[in-house]
Amino acid sequence: MKKVLLVLAALVLVASGVAAVSAYEAHIINVRAHVENAMEVRATAINFGTVFPEEWMTANFTLGTSDSFCADNQTRVTWISYGIFVEWKPIPGTPNYYPWLGDALYVGVDAVVLKPQAAGGNLVYVGGPPAGAPGTAAKWVMDAPVPLHKLSAPYNLNDTITLGLDVPVFEGYYNNLTDMLQADGTYVPKPSGLNDPTYIIAKTDPRWIPDGVDLGLDLKIQVTNIW
Repeated sequence: MKKVLLVLAALVLVASGVAAVSAYEAHIINVRAHVENAMEVRATAINFGTVFPEEWMTANFTLGTSDSFCADNQTRVTWISYGIFVEWKPIPGTPNYYPWLGDALYVGVDAVVLKPQAAGGNLVYVGGPPAGAPGTAAKWVMDAPVPLHKLSAPYNLNDTITLGLDVPVFEGYYNNLTDMLQADGTYVPKPSGLNDPTYIIAKTDPRWIPDGVDLGLDLKIQVTNIW
């Protein structure tokens, strides 16, 4: 009987000894990170409201670097590159999307001449919608000409984004033979600076609703690099 007890005691001692050796020391490293956007956009919506064919409308908003990015003690990253994209705009509370507005829209960054590039201005044409079904893709329009930065003076901590809307016309309600035609057979430039409307909504287009149609899109400012 004593032999059995001694064997059991020995087994317990060996097992406890293994357990003690397998966890004999530990150190704790506290890992943390403060996550914050490097850029802030000082607008959430732009509504041109009710507009009329061939009007030229512009609207601005500002984007800039965040307080943390600008902090004097934050020197690890000093440049932010970004691009401007457009997407279909969802109609709230429904699975549907607004008819596309980009056919008549222009975008610029720190633009000086607020006209389309084709009229000698600085605004880039947005154009047709992204490829694929609505809600499945975004369309690139342009990259910021100069990244936001605080590397060396002069700093570029804020950019002004300009949207230009050349309000489209409806086919059947626009006559290019008589619209602002001069005696010499040429046309007086439109308010946009162009000779013709940017976009004519054809009768075959679902957007052809001469009594009034709501158009829209989502403009996305996408950070593409921080360094």
